Amino acid sequence: MKRGALALAAAWFLAACAAGDAYLISAQALAAAADPRVVILPFENQTTDLAAPGMLRELAAERFSSRGYAPVDAAETELKLRELGVTDGGQLPSVRPADIAKLFGADLLCYGTLEDFTFQNVGFIVRKSVRLRLKLVSAASGETLFEASGSGKDVKVYLDADEAKIAFIEATAAKLIQNLLKSPLRQEARTAVNRIFDRLPRR
Repeated sequence: MKRGALALAAAWFLAACAAGDAYLISAQALAAAADPRVVILPFENQTTDLAAPGMLRELAAERFSSRGYAPVDAAETELKLRELGVTDGGQLPSVRPADIAKLFGADLLCYGTLEDFTFQNVGFIVRKSVRLRLKLVSAASGETLFEASGSGKDVKVYLDADEAKIAFIEATAAKLIQNLLKSPLRQEARTAVNRIFDRLPRR
């Protein structure tokens, strides 16, 4: 591959990394929710990685706790959702928030969509990318009180062939280890989650 083409690819990836993450907040309505408990529902998965949604959901639970919320236990959540026939995040749009709320008695429901979870290693370019969208919904009214997306990325471009070969081997080994530990792209995933929760009002 020519050096000019590689430089152009690098510029494209860096421009993508600089893109902002949109969000909205209904701060007054969010503050009015008396119950700090939040039901973190199974995330919808738009990627091919089956383990990633669970990891992102765990990270979200950690950050909810750090912001003064009280996440409902994930195992309890999944057990109760089975009463509604829900076993996957992709099924949630067909269920009314009020019906979910009856199972838990909580004011806040958290919906998540994992939009990107990529570990691309093509030698000259190593790209890691995670993008997550979350929204908090009032169980009583169905109103979206908070919605934000966050991304975490790490892009490296190698113009030297020898450096690219070494990078390919190192990235391949890193991906294998992360998969064995069930923690793929954890750093990028944590960055994506943090960018969302840095915007969430504390309780």
